[in-house]
Amino acid sequence: MASTQTKTPGKTAKHYRSNKASREKHSRDNGKGGKYEHSKSYKKEHSAERRKRGIMGKGGPDVSKKGGKYTTESLKINRGRGGAQRK
Repeated sequence: MASTQTKTPGKTAKHYRSNKASREKHSRDNGKGGKYEHSKSYKKEHSAERRKRGIMGKGGPDVSKKGGKYTTESLKINRGRGGAQRK
């Protein structure tokens, strides 16, 4: 069932209603499965490693690959690496 449109849409909703190409890209990028195919395998590998280490679903450190091996490190360090180039 399609969602009903509001009578007073916000800026973003107005934009997507009037720009078909933009709306299609938005739907494709934010739909089921995410943007990139390789992201799925990356997440699967890292999730398996977190499960193996017993930290899956418990918060804690990130698991990242350095030099071909998995290592744990703080979220701040791992996600901060690369800075503006990663965004």
